[in-house]
Amino acid sequence: MNRFGWLEWIVKANRPLMFCENTFARRYSSLEPISVETLRALLEGITRSVEADVAAESPDALASCSMGGPTHPNISSQCLRIAKSALLSMAPVINGLDEDPSARIHRDFLAGMLEQDFDNCSANRRLATIMLVPLVGCASHRLNRAVQQHMTQNENDFAAVQGLMTKLRTIKHPKASFALLEFLDQDDEELMYLLPCPAYNRQLKKLYADFKDFESVLKALQGENVSLLDVRVWFDGLIEAQPAFAAYIAPRANIVHTPDFELGCVRVLKGNGARLTASEKRALRPFLQVDRAPVNHGEEAETDSLVQRLEKRRRLEAREARYCLVGSIPATSNKVEGFFSVARATLGYERNGLQPIPLEMVLFLRENSR
Repeated sequence: MNRFGWLEWIVKANRPLMFCENTFARRYSSLEPISVETLRALLEGITRSVEADVAAESPDALASCSMGGPTHPNISSQCLRIAKSALLSMAPVINGLDEDPSARIHRDFLAGMLEQDFDNCSANRRLATIMLVPLVGCASHRLNRAVQQHMTQNENDFAAVQGLMTKLRTIKHPKASFALLEFLDQDDEELMYLLPCPAYNRQLKKLYADFKDFESVLKALQGENVSLLDVRVWFDGLIEAQPAFAAYIAPRANIVHTPDFELGCVRVLKGNGARLTASEKRALRPFLQVDRAPVNHGEEAETDSLVQRLEKRRRLEAREARYCLVGSIPATSNKVEGFFSVARATLGYERNGLQPIPLEMVLFLRENSR
């Protein structure tokens, strides 16, 4: 427990590996001193043990959530049938200019993976295409692109607000200033020049209401256990209010890599699996789980004819199609982006000299700790 105490302290408190040899850490800690070599050996041993536990818990079929691109290391995590995820791997940090981060290289790295969930990056779309797997883009990023387009169309309104806020940034008591609004001199040209006209005011109030709706959906997407059905319901509501958003968040928008797969998942989550189209069934085939109903020959009546008995057997042997793991497919890449934040904090100034393999082991244990 002494050595494990050092390891847990260093990994979870984001301390450098040399921390176990720090004079003050040894002096003010009740843990027995150990060397950094001992700590490295323990780090590697526990990593192998956790890898074995993750492999033992992994089913034969799983969904994987990955994220990577031209400037990001690729990471992979699995999403099991229940709401649980585990970090599987992280590609080493790119050190040389001659190292290739292309989709083909990522494909070789992920050759053993199954269905993928990626960010809406061109490299990831290419990777999903050459791997012949469905690609579920991050719903948050799709909505962000739609909101950015909406903001571009109202640049003049935002510029007017920005100009006004620049003049008002020195106000110390905003509540008192708003109370004086009705007493403003309407003949003060310099002041009236800064205030938006009534038409602008109406437009800004409408934009404010719109952005409140956008904010509510964006916050909901950050929640736990958000399914593809939830995203579809929210996006359809936004499209009804903002038809221009259909270019990014519609079911068959150009940005969607595999629309049949996403629509099929939504149908299954709604309980309409029997209404899947042929293309949706093909897209969901890796998730198909077939249950054969047991045949009870004792229920056949002696008076039934041969045709009746055969028809009854056929009905009893009918297969009921069920699709597993569909509800576990993440609609956003929030878990992966959270991992990048942890990795950025872990690889701080004190750990710039840490080699890629020890860094991966530290992050692996930190993310998979229980």
